[in-house]
Amino acid sequence: MPETSSQNANSASQKRYRGLSPGERVAERRRRLIEGGIALYGSAGFRATSVKTICLSTGLTERYFYESFANGEELLCATCTAVMHDLRMKALDAMAGKDDRPSEKFRAAAQSYFSEIRANRTAARLTLFEMEGVSAFVDAHYAKELATTTDLLVDALFFGITPKGPTKFQTVVLAQGVVGALYQIAKEWVRTDFALPTDEMARHMQAIAIGVVASYSGAIPE
Repeated sequence: MPETSSQNANSASQKRYRGLSPGERVAERRRRLIEGGIALYGSAGFRATSVKTICLSTGLTERYFYESFANGEELLCATCTAVMHDLRMKALDAMAGKDDRPSEKFRAAAQSYFSEIRANRTAARLTLFEMEGVSAFVDAHYAKELATTTDLLVDALFFGITPKGPTKFQTVVLAQGVVGALYQIAKEWVRTDFALPTDEMARHMQAIAIGVVASYSGAIPE
């Protein structure tokens, strides 16, 4: 039998609730869980935060948690991706307003990064400390996020630069070194409760970047 108009209306209402489709509601719940994870993993820490605690903080049941994540480690990785993506986008925006000199672009990016983690300590803790030593799964995810940051730095530091003569340096390895320096310096900065001013931190990172670019370009003899 063909559906009546009332049946059609009921079917439509089942597909949409409060203006959202089922898929949109799943995405909205996932967003809330990620936001809750950022807040709790970045304050209390991953190991001290259970799935139940995340659910209580977001007003969602565990059923809805497992709708989007297999376990807390998957949520941890999702929170890391969200925070690091945001940090990268803000750094790119900061670089866009600078001239084409790699050192100035990098300083703007570093200034943005240090400003953000100082203003948002949950982001600092989550991306600098909570992702380490959890599991091989989390380690692999963190490595992918760092690789994405490395790729951006390759473009920021070496785009348009032609080495003077042959060079043994690989840009990706040099960029990995800069990323490693950035994260180690940031960790110590957090541990000292941000003892140095933000612009001074950015200048230190700029000095490291200048040395790397100069070595690559041939300005500093091997």
